[in-house]
Amino acid sequence: MIKPRKKRRNRYQEGTLRRLKGYLRTFHGFFIVFALFCFVVLLAAGLSRLYHEMISAPWFKLEEIEITGIKQLDRFDILNAMGLKRGQCTLNISTEQVAERLKKLPAVREASLRIDLSGRIVVEIVEREPAAIVKCADKNMQMDLDGILFSEATPGANGALPLITGFCGSNPNKGDPVAARTLEQIRELLSAIDSSKNWLSGTAINECRWSENGFTLVLGERAVLVDIGKGAFEQKITKLRKVINTLNERDWTDLVTRIDLDYPGKAYLEGRFPVPQPAQGRAKQPG
Repeated sequence: MIKPRKKRRNRYQEGTLRRLKGYLRTFHGFFIVFALFCFVVLLAAGLSRLYHEMISAPWFKLEEIEITGIKQLDRFDILNAMGLKRGQCTLNISTEQVAERLKKLPAVREASLRIDLSGRIVVEIVEREPAAIVKCADKNMQMDLDGILFSEATPGANGALPLITGFCGSNPNKGDPVAARTLEQIRELLSAIDSSKNWLSGTAINECRWSENGFTLVLGERAVLVDIGKGAFEQKITKLRKVINTLNERDWTDLVTRIDLDYPGKAYLEGRFPVPQPAQGRAKQPG
């Protein structure tokens, strides 16, 4: 019996089929990548068009700026510092960046913004409050409790504020701070003056003069000098009240020229006081 021959495999055809399948897989992969790329491009174009439609829509345009909290500042200065324009798209406005621009104004302590959907921006300003007038060379500057010299004082505008001299020799720029080494002393002195303002209102403090030895107050029309040194100002001003009361009782107020309170528990006075006369005893009668 003759066995049939096995059919020989065509290796050439099998290799060609494998190559075709590989090409098809590669083409399929490239097609998917190309389709995804086209989809992303079309999606980006659509989103870009939508974005431009949104920023040009009337409900996203800046129509109004409301500013609250300003007392001394001018509205024009606030608007100029913000750098915004009417009709500008509110989607492109960074409230943090605009607030930082406003804080660069020397008289602004805090600033915050809120954008409403109606195209309105609400700006809340906290101005620096003057605590004293600081004489710097030929200028009088307003200073707050943070030690910032934020504006030039106009004559007579802050007559009730203490005038501090002696530690600012040159003309500063608006927004400059006072020297850190004296700021704590200034704060303590201002606090002591404020806590004693009920009785100090009748005793005008014309000047708070700073030197390396501390503060010297200049009181009244006669410019009586009161040395209070450094620190413990509240206790020293309380002592000053007792000294003034004693001078009033003895009718010596117009005679004193200087008071030194920079001693614990004591006060030294200079002035044209009457010299006490020695007591004269009764002469004995001759016996």
